Amino acid sequence: IHLAAAMQFAGFRSVIGTMWAVDDEHANAIASKFYEYMLDESGRLDHTRAALALHRTMVSLRSSKIPLDQRILYVHIGA
Repeated sequence: IHLAAAMQFAGFRSVIGTMWAVDDEHANAIASKFYEYMLDESGRLDHTRAALALHRTMVSLRSSKIPLDQRILYVHIGA
């Protein structure tokens, strides 16, 4: 069992995980952008936006200097 699945078994409906090791510098940039997309119109985090937020984050970072192997390792698990 991997950590993302364990989080889901613990009750989290939506989990973002990685398939292999992440560079801390790149992970920080990706997480910052991801949480921008997680906010709803009122400025609150909306967990139902996780999959779309991850997709939009990856699309927005296509032209960044973050290497491809550090952009393709993120997965969304859940509803």
